[in-house]
Amino acid sequence: MATAFAPRDFNETSEDRQSKPVLALVSENPYADLERPAPGVTVRGVHRKTLVGLVLIYAAMLASFWACFAHSLEAGLVMAMVTVLMIVYFSLLVGGILLADSPVSGARERSFAEYWRGPVEIATGIISGRQAVVQMLMLPTLMFFLATAIGIFARITLAT
Repeated sequence: MATAFAPRDFNETSEDRQSKPVLALVSENPYADLERPAPGVTVRGVHRKTLVGLVLIYAAMLASFWACFAHSLEAGLVMAMVTVLMIVYFSLLVGGILLADSPVSGARERSFAEYWRGPVEIATGIISGRQAVVQMLMLPTLMFFLATAIGIFARITLAT
């Protein structure tokens, strides 16, 4: 809900000119301009579970950072800042994705199996859902394993 000036239909008189405008609660969505209903997004778009998988991989990488590098108070403070920045980054990224291509009201979302075998529309053409998952999750997965390996190596060398 937001506040807005209540519309008035009247003939303006000198008495009305001196009165203050009336604020009223309106029930329109303040984010309606940001939403862009996309008619085919549930049939040809990226499945929400892929986005959840992307966020979970980065959360696992953050957990490995905490496990491997937060060994002192100073490192813990740095990791706390990294955690806050990652939360802000991913909430803006995923929130923007979900807001930008909103499904049309009442549209049936396809299952993940249908998404895996079906088409996904991207900027350069159409690919399969399997290819979209590989493209979206391969680099973060490799980064997770590399960050974990670096963290384990750093932990072992700092311990000796």
